Amino acid sequence: MKILPIIITGIVIIWVTGPAQAGYRDLKRDMDAYVPPALLQPPQPPVPPVASQPDAFEAEKSTIERLRDHWVKVVGETATAIGEADIHPTIIKAASDDARTLELLRPRFSLQVVQALILVRNPSVKAETDRVRASIEGFDQVTQLDEILRQYSAYTESVMPGVGPMVGMDNIRMKFPFPGVTALKGQVAQKNVEAQKQVLDLVRRDILAQGRKAYWNLLYTHRAQRITRDTLDRLNHLESVATTRYGAGKTSYQDVVKIRIGRERLDEQLTTLKEQRVNLETELLALMDMPPGNSIGWPGTFTPNISLPILDDLYPLAMENRQELKRMRAMLGKKERMVEMAETMIQPAFTQNYSLFTDEVILQAGSTGKKPSFGTKVSPVRGKGLPKNAWFGTRDAYLRETKRKVEALRADLLNAEAGTRLMVRRGWFDLDRARRERSLYKDRLLDLSRTSLDVSTKGYESGKVSFSDVITSYNGWLDVNLAGERRNSDVGIARAELERRVGVLLP
Repeated sequence: MKILPIIITGIVIIWVTGPAQAGYRDLKRDMDAYVPPALLQPPQPPVPPVASQPDAFEAEKSTIERLRDHWVKVVGETATAIGEADIHPTIIKAASDDARTLELLRPRFSLQVVQALILVRNPSVKAETDRVRASIEGFDQVTQLDEILRQYSAYTESVMPGVGPMVGMDNIRMKFPFPGVTALKGQVAQKNVEAQKQVLDLVRRDILAQGRKAYWNLLYTHRAQRITRDTLDRLNHLESVATTRYGAGKTSYQDVVKIRIGRERLDEQLTTLKEQRVNLETELLALMDMPPGNSIGWPGTFTPNISLPILDDLYPLAMENRQELKRMRAMLGKKERMVEMAETMIQPAFTQNYSLFTDEVILQAGSTGKKPSFGTKVSPVRGKGLPKNAWFGTRDAYLRETKRKVEALRADLLNAEAGTRLMVRRGWFDLDRARRERSLYKDRLLDLSRTSLDVSTKGYESGKVSFSDVITSYNGWLDVNLAGERRNSDVGIARAELERRVGVLLP
């Protein structure tokens, strides 16, 4: 009997709660599927438009890329050129191996081979070439930086603290460079490459001049050794004559002793010339990045270019080609572009108003409270409310500083041009003097000294000329010969120095 009320109570509960549960499930399904009216929906973040690159930026970018390709080509052509002539491919191929390089320096080697090997193998030239190539990367940095500044992100999913998973937007400013800024940056990069390229040309010029001077000095030591040995042979003959005359009682033993003293002096001079030759060979090998101690041949070019350029033609040539002046002009152009860029960058940048940080208040989900925002923009006012970048030119101090440096660089350039004219004039004078002295010794005095030597030697053999006269003739012949060879090499050295001051090889 007690069970019956319990059963009835259970049936009643099931009858009452069954519809309620079904109604709850329907209600939950309807709530999940409910879409509020548009007016009641939360505002959706706008879809950022696809970034389109302005035509001006694309044109500037293409120009910068062409400049980069141009300088890559220029550096490649410079590495295989001597002045206006190209280095022969066989020399370039042989220069990669030490043994093959030495083969080019035996037994006789030309000045052209020396110049080519120095330019291809010298470590300083290689280092400056790498620096130029490094500066060329500045073109890509210009375009890539502005490209990055123009990029933006659209939507991301992130977690908002205290609320749970939420859909939000990271707003990033899409910024376009002010018209012409990218082009100015490209010009700054170009001037920087030009300046670095002039450093490379300067190193090539100085290294080449050093090698040419060593070549002509080496030629002198070889020629001086030959002349000294020839003189020793003549003294040996004269000693035999003096000994014969001394045996016959026709002269004193003092004549024989003086000849032997002269021979000892010449032997010592030969030793000095030999060591000088080794020093010069070591210098040439060092310029070619070769270890010392390697034996090389001797110069095969005996006569330098003895032509004298017109002085008035050298001044404009030096103004146009001297590397120091070209580098200063490049640096001046760089500074001028920097001033122009600084004045341009004061203008506000173009933006599509997607800002990484905004000054808008943030509405907290589940609450009517507002979180205070934080300041993200520094907008000093200039003129009619024109915003200016706070980090660049806020008080125009940078502009004033750069303009002062530009004026100082212009003054330095004028001073360098005046100094270049003076150096060219002195270099031309040294070449002219070396030419005249070479002609004096080689064309006139040498024949006279040889005639005097032959006549005095025969006269001493016949007893018609005194020993002092014949010794004077020997010394005069030796001095004139050595002086002639010295002046011959001096012409090559003076020409190399003049070309270094002008900045270009003379025809």
